[in-house]
Parts: sequence; structure tokens; C-alpha cells
Amino acid sequence: MVNELMQDDWDLEKILRQQDELKVKLLHAQSVVAECKAGLADLERRLERRAVSPSIDECQRNSAAINSIRKRRPRTSSSVDDPIDQNAGAAFSSQSWDR
Repeated sequence: MVNELMQDDWDLEKILRQQDELKVKLLHAQSVVAECKAGLADLERRLERRAVSPSIDECQRNSAAINSIRKRRPRTSSSVDDPIDQNAGAAFSSQSWDR
């Protein structure tokens, strides 16, 4: 296109037509760039939301995994707040104190 401009340097009508074509192409390119920027910004927002809060599916999977582990393992540790089993055998009896 630049070569054509150099050859037909004095053809004003052709120069104006090419100028209009280039303006249209520029406007189209600017529109495409704006659309790409908007799409990129939307993707970045989605990624930020996903990074900040895990997805619901991920939370449900983690919760299900934790629950299945809890159900498989019997509780072995005891707490001070646990009730005392009155029927359990004692380590020593009152008779052992008398000896």
C-alpha cells in the first residue's frame, strides 16, 4: 500500500480512499483490542476469585475425605471431659492401700 502511495503520489482521490480504508481498519483493530482486554480482565477476575476462595466442589471433596477418615479411625485418645466408665476395672483397689 505504501508503494502504491509513492507511485500515485498526485492522485488525491486514491490517497483519500486509502486513508479512509486505513481509518476503518484502525477502528476495527481498536475494537478487537478493547474486546480482548475486556475478556482478559474477566478471566483475571475469575482466577482471583478462585485463588481466594476454593470452589464449592473442592470444599465438598475435602469435607467428604475428612469425614471418611474420621469414620474409619476409631477414637483412641481421651479427654478430661470424657465421662468415667463406672464399670471399668480399676488399676488398684482399696484393699491394695491397706497392705
